[in-house]
Amino acid sequence: MLGEYKVNTVPWIETIKGVFQFVENPIPVIAGALNEYGPTYYTRIVNGKKLVMTVDPDVIQHVLQKNNKNYKKSEIQTKSLGKYIGNGLLTTNGAYWLKQRRLIQPGFHKAKLDALVKTMHIELNDYISDLKTRIQSDNKVELSMEMMELTLRIVSKSLFSTGIDASQIKNLGKVFTELQEYIIREVRQPYMGWWRRLNGSARKTMKLAEEVKDILREIIAERRRNPKDSDDLLDMLLNSKYEDNGQNMSDTQILDEALILFTAGHETTANALTWAIYELSQNPEMCALLSEEYVKCTNEGVNMSTLMSCSYNSMVINETLRMYPPAWILDRVALKDDLVKNIKIREGDLIGMYVYGTHRHADIWDNPDRFEPNRFCKKEMANLHGYAFYPFGGGPRLCIGNHFAMLEMQMALGGLMTNFKWEVDTTHHVEPQPLITLRPKYGIKMSAQILA
Repeated sequence: MLGEYKVNTVPWIETIKGVFQFVENPIPVIAGALNEYGPTYYTRIVNGKKLVMTVDPDVIQHVLQKNNKNYKKSEIQTKSLGKYIGNGLLTTNGAYWLKQRRLIQPGFHKAKLDALVKTMHIELNDYISDLKTRIQSDNKVELSMEMMELTLRIVSKSLFSTGIDASQIKNLGKVFTELQEYIIREVRQPYMGWWRRLNGSARKTMKLAEEVKDILREIIAERRRNPKDSDDLLDMLLNSKYEDNGQNMSDTQILDEALILFTAGHETTANALTWAIYELSQNPEMCALLSEEYVKCTNEGVNMSTLMSCSYNSMVINETLRMYPPAWILDRVALKDDLVKNIKIREGDLIGMYVYGTHRHADIWDNPDRFEPNRFCKKEMANLHGYAFYPFGGGPRLCIGNHFAMLEMQMALGGLMTNFKWEVDTTHHVEPQPLITLRPKYGIKMSAQILA
């Protein structure tokens, strides 16, 4: 584990040199700086603000948990992301965030999740049936697109059990991809805002975001017109009442929270499933272990309890989230001066918590670039720093949907690995692309063979 060390500053000239490479792919730039300047270093970003970049679990725990009240989410999330996907749990700070968190948290309690598992399982089985039909004529698939479709279907039906059809789901998937690619350019190239306004891309992107909102507004309006107990997440949002005044959320608030849940709920799990199948396809013994366990554990039915008993499945997912964390970097802004270890943090400093780097640091993990699920067995986990592995964040802002996501991934991975044999196209180049989430840049081409 990381002990005491000197905190160095990246020379301004080096930062300038790396700007264009950072825009294209920040991972090699950050990796190079960590190798040169240590596990925590100071640098500056384009707007001149100081950035404290770290992979140190002690520092990360301090910021996210121990002294979390001194830190807030940056404008990268609250403004750059918020203007497209609304002012919901992911994109707000302070008292409003806390109020919304307390309101929505009960919707993810075990009883609610157990009911949602049934919906997930129906959608998974329908998808598996559709895929079997499709690959009988052509067994070549682009895995990341397939997983995006699957998770869109699952999240759509979990959030809106009625009111959204297959064509809308596919259209939403395309729109979210375009939005993400634009937003990341906006974040990394703020100085090019004038050009995006001039060439019309800013206007086009805002129009796309409004198209998504229009679809969701109509679903909410229809549910208002014809209320019924649908036992989905939209029902939870519509029926939640604030403790202080007993009032419901407004339609605008419901739209914002639904959009956040919809966006985060499919994108992250789709990426994780893509990377998991990619790694498993190259490890036949792991495939066999996972499939045998899944069949045994779910022999009497797929529910929350049987899924949670699939320990090897869970280890595979955790190892995937370690090597390919969907949220590959987190940030916070210091509200007041702070000191952790020997690291000085000033009011207004931006803290970059490099999840991808922590998860692959050689001083924290043995053979960090090797896919090894057994590192997440109970014995190994007992010796692990609590913030050496934090794919869902940590502290009070731990992802509200983490249990939903784990159940979704366990079910989907188990079903997909027991029904298909997956083989990667070895001629296809696979490379992680750090957009808002960590995607395969060129997709992942595979062949799927029916097993059951």
